[in-house]
Amino acid sequence: MVAYAAAAALALWTAGLPAGVPLPTPGLVPLAWTVVGLVWLRVLALCLWWADDNFGWFQRRGDDGPKRPPAVSLDKGPAPLRRLASYEYESVPWVFLRQSFVWLLVVLAVVALGGFSRAHTSQYVRSLVQAGAAHATAAVVRAEDVREQRDDEDAVTGYRAALVLSVPGGAQVRVEDASTAGRPKPGSRVGLLWAPTAPELGGIVGKRADLERYLDRSWGLTLSGTAFGLLPLLLVLTCMLPVAIGAEADSLQEQAWSPLDQTVHAAAVTGFLLLAMPYLTGTFTGGGAPLGAAGIGLLALYVAMPVRAMMT
Repeated sequence: MVAYAAAAALALWTAGLPAGVPLPTPGLVPLAWTVVGLVWLRVLALCLWWADDNFGWFQRRGDDGPKRPPAVSLDKGPAPLRRLASYEYESVPWVFLRQSFVWLLVVLAVVALGGFSRAHTSQYVRSLVQAGAAHATAAVVRAEDVREQRDDEDAVTGYRAALVLSVPGGAQVRVEDASTAGRPKPGSRVGLLWAPTAPELGGIVGKRADLERYLDRSWGLTLSGTAFGLLPLLLVLTCMLPVAIGAEADSLQEQAWSPLDQTVHAAAVTGFLLLAMPYLTGTFTGGGAPLGAAGIGLLALYVAMPVRAMMT
C-alpha cells in the first residue's frame, strides 16, 4: 500500500506539472527513487515469504519439521509481521478492488506522460524560462524566408518566417522559426516569449494564452493533460475489466503473491522510471519516443495480467 501510494503521488504530481516549471522540482526525483525502492522491497518480502512456505526458513523455536505450523495463533512467535502477513486478503471483492486500483495507477502513469510533454518541450524553452522569461507584444522589424503553411485541402493556414522583432524598451530579438496566422510584415504585432536579461536567446512567437502557460508556476491537472489517459481508460473498461471478471479471483491472487510475477512487474516499473528520470531531472535532450514506448509496454503488461489469469 505504501508503494502504491508513493507511485500514485508521483504520477499525480508529474501529471499536474505546469508547462514552464524549472526541473528538477525539489522532491520529485527522491520520490521516484522511493517508488523503485518500495516495489523491490515488496518483491524481497514475497521472496522471503515464498522461501518460508517452501523451506521453513523462519521456523518457530521448537519446531522439528521442515515446515512452520500455520500462522494463525496469537501466542508468542518470531515477529508481529508474521502474524499480520498470515492473512493474505483472499476475499474476491478485495482481489478485484486491488486490480482496479492497479489499473487506475497505470492510467495515471500514462496521464503523467502528458505532464512531461508540457513541462519544457525542449532545452530551448527551458533556457528561456531559467533566464527569466516574460511575455511581450513585439513589432516586426524585418521578416525573412516567409513560407506559407497549407492544410490537406491546400488552403493557407498560416506562415512561418525568421523574424527580427522590436520589444518595448528598444531591444531587438531574432526568432528563427516563428509561426504567425497572417503574413508577417514590418510593423505588424505578435506575441513574444523572451528573456529580457538574455535577448540573444531569441524567443517564441505565439498567442498570449499559449505563451503564458510557460510562465505558470501553479500545479494543476489540465483538460489536455488528462486527455492522455482517455485511451488507456477506454482499454481498461472495454478489455481489461471484462477479461478480469472472466478470470478466476484465485488466479489473480496467485499472481499478486507470486515472487516471479511481481519481479517482472517491479522490473517494468523500474525501467519506466529510469527512462523517465531525464525528464524528471530536466536533462533530456531528445524526444519522448523511448518513454512513450515504455508507457505502451507498461500498459501491455497490465493488459496481459488478467488475460494470463483467465488462461490458467
